Order: sequence, then structure tokens, then C-alpha cells
Amino acid sequence: MSRVADFAYRLFPEKKKEYRPLTPLTYPANRHKLHDVKAVIIDVYGTLINYWREEFSKKEAKEHCLEEAFAKTAQYFQFSEILRQMNPADEPQRTLRDFYHGLIALNHEKSVRKGIEFPEVRIEEVWEVVIMMLARHGYDPATLNLGDNKELARCIAWYYNFFSLGCNLYEGVVSGLSALKKKNIKIGILADAQFYTPIDLTLLVREQSGDALDDYLELFNVDLLFYSYEQGYTKANQGLYRKLFDALYEHQILPSQTVFVGNDLLLDIRPADQIGMRTALFTGDDKSAFLHDVGGEVIPDITFDSWEELPEKLLFNEENKRK
Repeated sequence: MSRVADFAYRLFPEKKKEYRPLTPLTYPANRHKLHDVKAVIIDVYGTLINYWREEFSKKEAKEHCLEEAFAKTAQYFQFSEILRQMNPADEPQRTLRDFYHGLIALNHEKSVRKGIEFPEVRIEEVWEVVIMMLARHGYDPATLNLGDNKELARCIAWYYNFFSLGCNLYEGVVSGLSALKKKNIKIGILADAQFYTPIDLTLLVREQSGDALDDYLELFNVDLLFYSYEQGYTKANQGLYRKLFDALYEHQILPSQTVFVGNDLLLDIRPADQIGMRTALFTGDDKSAFLHDVGGEVIPDITFDSWEELPEKLLFNEENKRK
């Protein structure tokens, strides 16, 4: 187990679980079921992981919530006082927030100048720079016994993300995916994500399965996992889909035999449909089902509001469409 995975494993139980009542969204679909499905490729945040918190409904409340996560991070990793010394005119969490977002913006700007469309950062590299800035003002990372700066940065990145967002699997994810596997359907991921996403997925799969599953890879095909942080660009860049199609062809699976599952009409459903995949919109949570300004214009092949419902709508065999 890596240092950050061990760190996450130890702290995972400490976070109070936030179970909010979910309200499904009603949205039209072209079909009730899909046949000849050989692969299902899934988005993560808002589709598998319920990241939404009640505070996110209002701008001021959301900003306060995220500032609290920065404050918690600064306190846990013992650099609140140094941040206060670096910028006496503001609270440490706000100084940390400004560093964080400023470095991300700078990273994006550099990538755009290199011609990268829809760039993605490696968030641990942002935190490495923050550590170096703090070290110039007396911060000693060694006192935390969390490894070198790279390992410490990964621990900080995981910690801030874990305590800033909600972090639960939607109900029925494990049983739904297990049912798809039993149908011989290959399961993959294509998502905007960071290095900590697989760590969280493993912890959440263990939790929801009651430790019957030890690793999220017991549900997913390892060669069908495509995360934005690994490629340097987000899923809005067609490069992720090209890599996915190459991997599907290795399994002798066509895009038309593949269903992309997401919660966003603009970022998930429309691009997948435009390149020949079939689509499924998760509508089980009206807070994470994003219609943007294309509601009514973009129609998924199917919708589902429960993960246990999805396997009933995806049929592996061609002949089943006549039954």
C-alpha cells in the first residue's frame, strides 16, 4: 500500500458521513432498454460518487464550506501560523485558497500556451509548490513523518479533497456493477479525476460491499480506465475518447456496443453520442444531474435513477431485443 493510500485508509472512518435525501430528476429517453451491450464506461463524480453537499446550493455557503476545508487542511498539516505570517492581512485559509487556485490557473495558462485543449493539472504538483513556498518561510515537512515532499503533497491533496466534498457511493453502485459483470459486460471509467480518485473508489467499494470486495478493480477492467490527470487534459478533449476506442478495439468491442454512463448532458451524454457511443443518463440525484442549456435538445438512449435498475436496462445479447 502506498503512503497516501495508507494515510487515506487511516483517516477515512473519521469523516462524518452525510446522507442527504435524494430527489430523482425526470428526463426523457429514446428507449427503455439497450441490447447488444458489450461495455459500459462510466463517469465518476456525480455518477458513481455522490460529492454534493447541502452547502453547495448557495454560492456564499459553498465558499464558506470550502474555506473551512482549507482551514482544516492548514491546521492538520501545521502550517496555519506560517500562512498568517506570510499574509497577516487575511485569514490563513483564505491565503491558502488563493495560492491553490492561483497555481491551478497558472498551470492551465501554461498548458494552453503549449496548445493543449482543455488542460488538466496533476493536483499533487500544485500542493508540492505550496509546500516549497511554505518551506521558504520556515515550514518543516519532515516533522509530520509523511515522507518526502512528493508524498506529503499527495497526502495533503487527498485530505483537502476528502474534507471539502461529499464522498459516498450512490446507493446500489456495487450491486449494480456486480450484476453487469455477471452479464459479461466489461466495465470501465472515463472521467475528470485525480490520483486520489482510485483510492477513494477502493475505500468506498470496500465500505458499500461490507468488505466483500477489497479493491474497486474487482469491478472494473484495468485496461478500460481513463482518468484526465494521467493524460493532461479533461474529458472535454477528444483525446480521452480516442484512447478509450483503441482499448475497446483490443476487446473487439465497437463504440456502438458501448454505453457511456454520466450525469451531465453537455459533458457526458452529447460528446459520447456524437462519436457513436450509446448513452445512459443517471437521474437519481437532481443536484448532480446537469442539463445546462441543452435540456430537451440532447436526449440519452436511456435514463435510470437507481444503480440497481441499470443492469435491467442493458442486455448483452442481440437476440434479447426481440423478447
